[in-house]
Amino acid sequence: MLIIMVDQDSDFNGLSYRKRPLGGTETAFVLLAESLNKLGHKVIALTKSSKSIRYQGVYWKPLDTKIKECDIYIINRAPSLLDSAPKCKKTILWLHNPANYLNKFRNFRRLFFKNIKIVCSGKYHYNSIPFWIKNRAVIIPLGLSKDVLIQEIENNIPDPLVIFTSNPERGLDWLSEIWIKHIKKQVPNARLHIYAGSKTYGGRNKNKISNIINKIKELNEDSIKFFEPIPKNELFKKLLTSRVMLYKGDPGETFCLSIAEAQALGVPCVIKPIGCLGERVIDKVTGIIAKSDKEFYEGSINILKDDNLWLDYRKNSIKLQRDLSWDNIAEKYIELVNS
Repeated sequence: MLIIMVDQDSDFNGLSYRKRPLGGTETAFVLLAESLNKLGHKVIALTKSSKSIRYQGVYWKPLDTKIKECDIYIINRAPSLLDSAPKCKKTILWLHNPANYLNKFRNFRRLFFKNIKIVCSGKYHYNSIPFWIKNRAVIIPLGLSKDVLIQEIENNIPDPLVIFTSNPERGLDWLSEIWIKHIKKQVPNARLHIYAGSKTYGGRNKNKISNIINKIKELNEDSIKFFEPIPKNELFKKLLTSRVMLYKGDPGETFCLSIAEAQALGVPCVIKPIGCLGERVIDKVTGIIAKSDKEFYEGSINILKDDNLWLDYRKNSIKLQRDLSWDNIAEKYIELVNS
């Protein structure tokens, strides 16, 4: 089959995933395209990139490339891309944010009479879909890169190194306050390493993200260290040497690939039940779902201090959180053709 995938928001392709930091939505787009190609389909991916390349079997082309006909047309996020849709057997709108924006009239008029499938990534996400289109929605989670799944994971007890790999807008200022007031006082040798910045998101919200980072840097806390965003393969190596990932979450988050990757690499996570995060961590099994700030910092301190507790969470994460292969996820998209 010929599959067309379209994203109008970012300049990226398959090479970008290997060479530079990339956000979760763009990462998922790349890996789904490559997995669909591995299943034997021809995949053409259109993005804001000005270059045409073939990488890992996928044809990456500029967004304005004209295509008259295909078997599957996968739209990333934006219903407006239906306006330029080729003739196709199945159209799929792949959502990555809470779906209430579909109620806007400009989106409603494009979707209401359209024979289309809506793909969301979990129960929290599904519950945000408007009632008038819910019967056309299915849940297909994001997958995990084979680069995660092939990593050799050891059970050596790491130093009390905490990692943060998500968007600074999603609670990093709150985390830094919790860190200084509570965690660092109880674990004096603990360190918080932050791999984050606007480069991950193509420079979007650059000023807002920079203001958050600069505000934290002005605290002059030696135990908090910032690093430039790095490509995924390098980031996975940093995760493997980390003791725990701490993350508050955000109501706008519908999957959280950062936490999924950390858990699959055996890193215990402490999170709050905000947005989709309760779907990523198994409470008291692979980490902690903290209902209060007190539960959050006490749970973090326990994981940093208690080697046996850390090891239990580590082993459980490896056993229970590695079943989302992109190859299997891609097959679910093909099944939608006949649904």
